[in-house]
Amino acid sequence: MKRKTSICIAQVIIMLFTAAGLFPINLIAQQIPEQYRENFSNSFPIRKDQHLEIKAYADKLLEENIRTSLTSFKPDYFSIEDYQNSLYPYRKKAGDFFGYPPPKAKDGKISKFVKIGEDVHCTIYRVWVEVIEGVTAYGLYMVPKNLKCKAPLLIAQHGGSGNPEAICDLDTRINYHSFGPEAVKRGYIVWAPALTMNCSYCEDPEIPGANREILDRKLQFAGTSIIGVEIQKIIESTKALIKERPEIDAERVGMTGLSWGGFYTLYVTAVCPFIKVAVPSGNLSDYEIELKNTIADDSKMPPDRLLFTGFGHFQAVGLICPRPCMIQLGENDSLFNLEEAHREAARASQFYEKLGISDRFEFNIHPAGHEYDIPGIFRFFDKYLK
Repeated sequence: MKRKTSICIAQVIIMLFTAAGLFPINLIAQQIPEQYRENFSNSFPIRKDQHLEIKAYADKLLEENIRTSLTSFKPDYFSIEDYQNSLYPYRKKAGDFFGYPPPKAKDGKISKFVKIGEDVHCTIYRVWVEVIEGVTAYGLYMVPKNLKCKAPLLIAQHGGSGNPEAICDLDTRINYHSFGPEAVKRGYIVWAPALTMNCSYCEDPEIPGANREILDRKLQFAGTSIIGVEIQKIIESTKALIKERPEIDAERVGMTGLSWGGFYTLYVTAVCPFIKVAVPSGNLSDYEIELKNTIADDSKMPPDRLLFTGFGHFQAVGLICPRPCMIQLGENDSLFNLEEAHREAARASQFYEKLGISDRFEFNIHPAGHEYDIPGIFRFFDKYLK
């Protein structure tokens, strides 16, 4: 018993002398392991705290965005002219989010213009326009037969997993309802630019290393995005056609698109003043709801088609205003909640109401699903472009 007590006393003495720096160094070294080790689980609480700190930070930012989403967009309302003049910084903010314009962007110039066919109503061309160093925009260009004067131009943007050939009805894709041929019958020139997508219903093979998701990640490392590049493609290819094709009336340019094409119609028209009328179809979400969903612990981030920019859909309409805009949605569209879309449309309508031009905005509901309603679209374009 005395020996154990002595050992304990000795250990206490060693600890006291070590703390005071008075114990011989060679004896101190005997108390230090050659390599410190501990279980990974020991530091998990730190990792958890780091994650939760960023989660709280992100949620706080989104909660602030919810509180300010209806008031943060404040262009002047003194007159239509003042309103238009105040939009530049908001357009720049929307473009900056997507990385538009992308690095090495160029003014569009047609590099290839090839006739591929004709019918009783139109002549059809495949067109390539250089818009970025080493990158071309591709699309289909449809010109009505027997034009007697300059004609209005419609940018017709296809949707996800689609292509220009579908919206121009070179082959059947029913939800576009033969948009291109119907447009040329009514005297519109059609420009249908391509998005960088494999076509699911065309059974396109995979392109190794170059699918849309990989390209987007690479472009984000380079300071832009696939959306920023495609906005550049749409805008600069259209400008090149307006400049180089004498049949186009530059003062009568409209844009429409379905689904992803509706998304591009909203944001391209928002940042691009020369487009005079917009008809996005099959794409409208409640911005506030989407922000709340990203905060909820049991929800996933919204899918890519619901990307927002710090501007919700209604704020993109605010950038389109005072130009005419009709948003179209099918009441049986399974991709979007109609009640939520009504709320977002009501917010969008306020921009027009405050300027006394409420007749220039329309939320058009048709009885079908995720598809175009052709009569409604052309009724609106005819009103403002004919």
